[in-house]
Amino acid sequence: MRKIVVPVDFSPSSVKAVEDAITIAKKVTGEIGIIHVNKVNSFASMFGSHKTAENAGEVEKSMDKLVKSIDFKGIDYTTTLRTGSVNKEIAAYAEENTAYLTVIGIEPPGSNTSWLSAEAYKIISISPCPVISIPFSDKPFDLKKIILPIDTSITTRHKAPFTAELANAFRAVVYVLGTCIDESPEFVSKLEGYCYQVRKFLNQANTPNEFEFLIGNNAVKMTVEYAKTINADMIAVLTEHEPGQINFKGSVAQQMIQSSPIPILSIHKSFDVQNFEY
Repeated sequence: MRKIVVPVDFSPSSVKAVEDAITIAKKVTGEIGIIHVNKVNSFASMFGSHKTAENAGEVEKSMDKLVKSIDFKGIDYTTTLRTGSVNKEIAAYAEENTAYLTVIGIEPPGSNTSWLSAEAYKIISISPCPVISIPFSDKPFDLKKIILPIDTSITTRHKAPFTAELANAFRAVVYVLGTCIDESPEFVSKLEGYCYQVRKFLNQANTPNEFEFLIGNNAVKMTVEYAKTINADMIAVLTEHEPGQINFKGSVAQQMIQSSPIPILSIHKSFDVQNFEY
């Protein structure tokens, strides 16, 4: 059974993330692991105190209220309460459970109802599994069109296997998007070659796909605008560092999350790609 981890802080966006994770679990034959991390009071911890930012009894009540308010539609679920560093505890929980995916709800910019949203980038940075960050909305989660941006980095193709797997589970179409920020013949040729390889892989995986080649000077902006144009449901991106390294500031993945109105699938470049043939 594939474990889907859902961190919650009981804000509307995290509650919606649980509901969206249930939708995904039904498609991939998964189960839900809901985790809340009670942040340690850093000042008190300096003096050996275990005082925490929240009352444990109140957290248990909130978790109980949460699970009673949600229709799990027959999907198995567990709840876990931990204390410590939010991103590290969530990553550890995902590692311990060999998680298939983590789903995080993201609040709109300027909202202060979710402290978890502020931790999203750190969670993605050290996650041992792919992460879907979902902006809060009333729209039910579904995948019909997935954008797969391709650049000239050698690891750009690493997004394809997991993206294809999700696309097939939802019977979605993957839109391979060549993002050209350099019109030199060498750059264009290399980019076209990578796009061809990705489409070849998708065809072998029986994943329906389309192809678009865009020229501009900002890959993030081009991708987000293209996603809006075709009414895409998700964008798959690659994080630029190895799991375990908190070095996410300014990355393409972070820029995508900040600017995209639709969910972002973040995959580490070291994610297992043994079945991907260049």
